Amino acid sequence: MEQQIKDALNFFIGAASTVKDEAAKILSKVEEDFKKLSEKGSQDSSEIAQNVRKYSDEAVKEVDKLVSEIKTKIDEARTKVESLLPKDKA
Repeated sequence: MEQQIKDALNFFIGAASTVKDEAAKILSKVEEDFKKLSEKGSQDSSEIAQNVRKYSDEAVKEVDKLVSEIKTKIDEARTKVESLLPKDKA
């Protein structure tokens, strides 16, 4: 019985090690493929590619603007809440 437990434990250790190694290989391959596709895309100067870049840039700018406005509103709300709280006289 003790040997079976050791064998099972070794099996799981081996399986975990194999999964870890294979996951690292897959991640490396995905990163390599991503870089290749990115390079290929950067060389595309078609009208569609240019429009995608243009609209993506505009979308990012709008999101940044929205985030900035939200931060401003949160800061304003925080200031108002703090002004309503009693002052600590410590």
